[in-house]
Amino acid sequence: MKRVFIAGDAYSTRFFELPLEDEELYLMPYLLAASYHVARFALIMRDDGLANIGIREGNALLIADYSLEPVRGRPVLVRQEGEYIVRIAEDVNPLECVFTAAKKGVAPLVLPSENIRIIGVVSGIISPPYETGRIGNAGDTLF
Repeated sequence: MKRVFIAGDAYSTRFFELPLEDEELYLMPYLLAASYHVARFALIMRDDGLANIGIREGNALLIADYSLEPVRGRPVLVRQEGEYIVRIAEDVNPLECVFTAAKKGVAPLVLPSENIRIIGVVSGIISPPYETGRIGNAGDTLF
């Protein structure tokens, strides 16, 4: 099994802060994923904006740095001006990008491509209950 560190909470209906640059991931709690998984870190989904595609509140989203397949139609982690959001990449082109949520009533985001960066792709989902742990000073699992 592979340790995938939980970087924080994720939302699809609003932007959120994520300390990816400020903190070391290995200091954060982790969950266990299959050893072959390419996830760099995980986020815990805290809203139901993507429930219609099977991503529910409380799910752990495994975030990979890259995708061998196109990201169009897939959930991605987007950064704009230091804040993040998880949305479905509907249209990605050099001028502007369209990101949607699966929940009715949540307006699509149309963002200039020069102002955003797709940080990662949701490459897997782990539903609760999932086992978590934390590395202690001596490398022991604390919980």
